Amino acid sequence: MTHEANSARNTRPNVRDPLVHRLIGPGKVFELVDTQVANGRLRVFKGAPRNLAALYRQGMAFGSRTMIVQDEVVLTFDEVFAKAAALADALQNRFGVTRGTKVAIVAGNRPEWIIGLIAVTAAGGIAALVNSRGAAEEMVRAIATVGCEVAILDAALANAIAVETPNPGFRRIVIGAPDAPLLTERDGDFDSITAGQVAFSPLDMDPGDGAVILFTSGTTGFPKGALLSHGAIAHSVSLSRFMGTLQDIRYEEETGKTLSEDRRSMATPTVILGPMFHLSGMVPIFRSVSVGTAIHIMGKWNVDIAFDMIERVGMTRLSFVPAMLWDMLRSPRATPEMLGKVCYMANGAAALNPALLAEIRKRMPDCLMSNTYGQTETTAWTCTISGRAYLDNPASCGWACPTIDVQVRRDDGRAADIGEPGELWVHSAGLMTEYVGDPAATAEAMHDGWLASGDVGIEDANGIFTIVDRKKNMVISGGENIYCAEVERVLSDHPQLRDAIAYGIPDERLGERLVATVVAEADAKVSEEDLKAYCRGRLALYKVPRNIAVSREPLPRTASGKVDRGTFLKAQKAKL
Repeated sequence: MTHEANSARNTRPNVRDPLVHRLIGPGKVFELVDTQVANGRLRVFKGAPRNLAALYRQGMAFGSRTMIVQDEVVLTFDEVFAKAAALADALQNRFGVTRGTKVAIVAGNRPEWIIGLIAVTAAGGIAALVNSRGAAEEMVRAIATVGCEVAILDAALANAIAVETPNPGFRRIVIGAPDAPLLTERDGDFDSITAGQVAFSPLDMDPGDGAVILFTSGTTGFPKGALLSHGAIAHSVSLSRFMGTLQDIRYEEETGKTLSEDRRSMATPTVILGPMFHLSGMVPIFRSVSVGTAIHIMGKWNVDIAFDMIERVGMTRLSFVPAMLWDMLRSPRATPEMLGKVCYMANGAAALNPALLAEIRKRMPDCLMSNTYGQTETTAWTCTISGRAYLDNPASCGWACPTIDVQVRRDDGRAADIGEPGELWVHSAGLMTEYVGDPAATAEAMHDGWLASGDVGIEDANGIFTIVDRKKNMVISGGENIYCAEVERVLSDHPQLRDAIAYGIPDERLGERLVATVVAEADAKVSEEDLKAYCRGRLALYKVPRNIAVSREPLPRTASGKVDRGTFLKAQKAKL
């Protein structure tokens, strides 16, 4: 039977966080309503924005309030929307952007990135958020994969791409002071364009219209562009607001302390610690726009800057990956007084190391901990758990979020029993629309309004989900998703190597450490450092294996000729 035919058998209702029911009933602040879509009905929050234009109109109301801070640069909501208005006007009237035109944003964490994102989506375009940490080849491939006609780029990245592709098939808007030969009459300078005076008037797009493309790797190792709609992003933002309120209530009830107004979720500033082209950067930015809080940009993770943010900015809520926490707890600035300023920490990268969790509980006893599971394809949200429930179930990812249905299914599509592993399937208003330009991958992932997540999990009798395995061969190292096939492809292209396998091994600080074993030609003279340098020229730095073992022995293979990962990894595990 097909997955679709059997989905009707998955009738067990989702059991949710008990506290959630106090907030979502009729007449409550977060009342739920159904909305009709092509594949049935979806739950959303009553009165919440259903596209980005509605979200931007919320932000416009904050006027002279500070919106973005980075080093000495401070911009108000009025100033940001004025620059976005001028850029949106130029995109439409000078660069030919219309509804659905794809515009790449290729820049590091900076105010111009946010302005570009607002402008592209306000003009009706689709913003392709390219990994700016990648090699030039990777960036060019991502831009071409989804068919971008325009790109907004940092000057340094524009130059790097120009070396890779001297005659790109897209027009450029360059941020900063580019080399004179770079710009042509078809291109433009970001600063000059955004100095114009135009009223901000975002297009009201249908909730199903595309808004953003985020890149995620598949089994081929090449990035796939997941298209997220206006409705999916607006839904994710409304869930973020709901979860903030939920955590406020849980914190007060479990600690017995009352949060001051400036420490409540709707008032605390947003601090961007990781790359904006991830959901962990994009969604908090949109949430800040909707509630009027300042966005403080950290260009690169630095533990001292993080403590400065806690002291000076009042960063009382941290979204982190385990590696960041290890760095903070090992710092001499991690005094009881300093750590006591943090009331809430959200983890969404990987399950916490038990030793790390124990240290947090000892040194930060009043800090509310949470874990969240989601994917690019679900626009960040699927399950979440916090407070005492999380401490009682530290390996879990929690209950399904209030607007989301999650089912554990066997390979034949039938519902798995309680405690039985199976693939997690997700149904919500936050699902991606498609993998752009890849109908085969889309058909494999999307089924009658449901997403086959590719992750294996179990559900217990209390409705709490736990991820126990990954169908997609992925390593999570320091919060970054690394797909082994991509690394293996690069290593296998080396002229002195016959074979390669990449995999993760446990690491106390990073969660997992990416390593690789390669099979060299009989007469090859290649060292580990040679191979790392080779990878650095073709992969983002975080994708470069930390250790590469050079072997002369062939890798084990299955009867079909594929590398037998199970046998190989079992042997490696025995050596640890």
